Amino acid sequence: MRTKILVWALSTFILLASCGEYQKVYKSKDTSLKYQKAMSLYQDKKYAKSAQLLEQLRDMYRRTDSLEVVYYRLAMCYYNLKDYPFASLFFKDFTDNFSSSPRAVECAYMALYCDFLGIGSHDLDQSETRNVLEALQNFTNFHPDSEYTEKCNSHIDELRNKLQKKEYDMVMQYYNMTEYKSAVTASKNTVKLYPDIPEREELEYIAVKAQFLYAKNSIESKRKERYQLVVENFEDYKYNNPPSSKHYEECKNFAEISKKEIKKMEELL
Repeated sequence: MRTKILVWALSTFILLASCGEYQKVYKSKDTSLKYQKAMSLYQDKKYAKSAQLLEQLRDMYRRTDSLEVVYYRLAMCYYNLKDYPFASLFFKDFTDNFSSSPRAVECAYMALYCDFLGIGSHDLDQSETRNVLEALQNFTNFHPDSEYTEKCNSHIDELRNKLQKKEYDMVMQYYNMTEYKSAVTASKNTVKLYPDIPEREELEYIAVKAQFLYAKNSIESKRKERYQLVVENFEDYKYNNPPSSKHYEECKNFAEISKKEIKKMEELL
């Protein structure tokens, strides 16, 4: 029991001494002392405390080689703390202030990578996703031979998948809410935007089925033109999907029923 108390007391003393030492460095005006302590804390992965000292040094230093290191380590501190918006900000500041540095391309990539990591799941607002996508594409265009190009292409693919999933979910939401006109429009727009989307056949099927249900539930004066669109949508579906496709027969049936309905209406005229 005595041994445990002694160990606890020693640990507490070391901790307090360590905190006291840090406070002295934090309050000090000695830039050399702050720099050494900040680097030491960074090496020990104590990123929050290191960042506090680096923030001070950023304001104390003039344009020197040490300031370049300060910016880089500060950005890396926030990156390791998973504070991606702040990390991105400092990586961008680095590229702006030290554009001729050997680390400039790395930091330009890291800024984009932090933006990429900061994007939420596909069911959240994806307005920022398009901006990051464009920035990643610009990076690969500007640095085609960079060691980060392959990573950027991977990020681009993942972000495109998020946008595709978001668009697909929106189509299905319209359809499930019986907002058939919106479902048709959204499904066609999604296929147009993302012709390689994995759910393309299903989206083209929705364009036929939703249009059919929209026509069926329309007032009599609007039915003919809306049934005609069912036939047109089936032609689009048939052009892109072989008879062996999952929904081919069902879509064909919607088109045939629509043609019969159109014929009935024409005979009544």
